[in-house]
Amino acid sequence: MVKKVIDIIPPKNPLLERAGEESFLKYNDGAPQGEASQNDPEPESKAEPAVETKPRMTFVASREGAEKKRSGFKMPGKGGLLKGLAFKLAFVAAAVLLIMYGVDLKFAKAVVKIWPETSNLRKEANIAIDPAVQSIDKVKNSIPGLAVSAEDTIKGEFPVTGQKNIQGKAQGTVKLFNNYSTPQRLVKGTRLQAPLEKFQPALAKDETPWFRTTEDVVLNPKSSATVKVVADGAGVKYNIDPSVFSVPGLVGTAQYTFVYGQSFEKFQGGTQGNSPEVKKEDLDNAKKAMADLAKEQIKKTLEAKVQQQGLEIVDASVEKFELGDAVITAKVGDNIPKIAVSMSAKASTVAYKRSDFENLAKDLISNQIAADSIVNEKSLSIKSSYAGIDPANGKPALALVAQITVYSGMSEGDFKKGLSEKGANEAKIFLMNQPGMKDVQIQLTPPWRFNIPRDLDRIEVQTIMD
Repeated sequence: MVKKVIDIIPPKNPLLERAGEESFLKYNDGAPQGEASQNDPEPESKAEPAVETKPRMTFVASREGAEKKRSGFKMPGKGGLLKGLAFKLAFVAAAVLLIMYGVDLKFAKAVVKIWPETSNLRKEANIAIDPAVQSIDKVKNSIPGLAVSAEDTIKGEFPVTGQKNIQGKAQGTVKLFNNYSTPQRLVKGTRLQAPLEKFQPALAKDETPWFRTTEDVVLNPKSSATVKVVADGAGVKYNIDPSVFSVPGLVGTAQYTFVYGQSFEKFQGGTQGNSPEVKKEDLDNAKKAMADLAKEQIKKTLEAKVQQQGLEIVDASVEKFELGDAVITAKVGDNIPKIAVSMSAKASTVAYKRSDFENLAKDLISNQIAADSIVNEKSLSIKSSYAGIDPANGKPALALVAQITVYSGMSEGDFKKGLSEKGANEAKIFLMNQPGMKDVQIQLTPPWRFNIPRDLDRIEVQTIMD
């Protein structure tokens, strides 16, 4: 006999009991539960009375719940959401701090600007340049010198101021031909005429196109002769190119077409207008100008020689010049625009090393600096000028003017040691308590840094002199 199983026993309700019974018969094909033989069908007249049964009830999850289960997503609670957000914020904060630490480790730096109270020291002295000494003499204020000289022949050209009005007539040679049957005589001064287009620029109305022979010429029949001719007027327009000439005096005769002349070279010498003329004053002025030029040029030659040896001279220290006589080829009355002059020249002086001069200057001004003062080396100024010949030793001397800025306080290294690892405010108080301090500025990088780095190489001290 089959055992009946009831999953859930609901409360007794007639409607539910009936419905459950129908459901039970439906799912069990209408067969009652109990023992039965498959070979012996149950007789209709002996049916067992119906046994009261309880329906089987099955619960199915809602669709919403099933979809959530299939998706694998689980809604966190309120407390879990806050914990996750806090964890993320903590992670980001840690990452930011780590980056800031790395930046600070690599780029940490402090720039400290200080404005101390300063004073200027000045030293003036004459320093002799003595070839007799071998090293700097701090007692006599002298430095080693070297005697140098240079000599050369200087040439120059100087303008002429005189003026002369010149009327120059062109000259040339003409070959005369006589192709007539009888001899022809041309007396001195016979006119020869060139074509008008040969004159450039064109002739004026009062100018004639004539050239005159300078000697008598007798031309035999079928012969020729060369004669020198001079232009009838002055000016460059008579410097004509090769041309054919007619004889105006034969106009109206049979010989006119048979007697003529021809030139084969351009005429020269035609001038008109003002021209330079050498005067005595021009010669005197040229000599004086040549002396000045010779001094200037030989001085440059001397300076170049000194520089090649790594030495130096003061411009005005070249006082010894030896000049020869001026050589001039021009003479009074020459029509030339410039006068050429040459002159021998020699110059000598005493040269020195600039480093010797500066070292002595530094030593002289250092003697005036107090032991507790700090020197601004960049402010050192050393100037020199020629002071003439030192009366004590007869040597050329340089006038020294040296200036330097000093201030009291700690050295840069001591500043750095005192500032290391101090906070910005503490460091400023430390600096302002130093003697002779006017103002202080401290700049830290990166921006979030609040104290000065420990590493002294990351501390930069800038001393500003106002």
